[in-house]
Amino acid sequence: MQPSEVRDLIQVVLPEAHVAVEGEGCSFSVIVVSEAFEGLSLVKRQQQVLSAVQDPLSTGALHAITIKAHTPAEWQARQG
Repeated sequence: MQPSEVRDLIQVVLPEAHVAVEGEGCSFSVIVVSEAFEGLSLVKRQQQVLSAVQDPLSTGALHAITIKAHTPAEWQARQG
């Protein structure tokens, strides 16, 4: 898979999200910043992102994914 393919899959589930993807082949790291994560636990946030890439995970096209999921306020605080 290409990073752009992973990004596109995530943006289907979270269309307003800012998604950054790094990696190649079948192993990727993603950072997803979305208002949809407001009030959700880390596990729930990751489940939302994983739901977007479930098909490639089940077929082996995507083998490993590391997810960092933040609200816009959390992301801004991390950048400061």
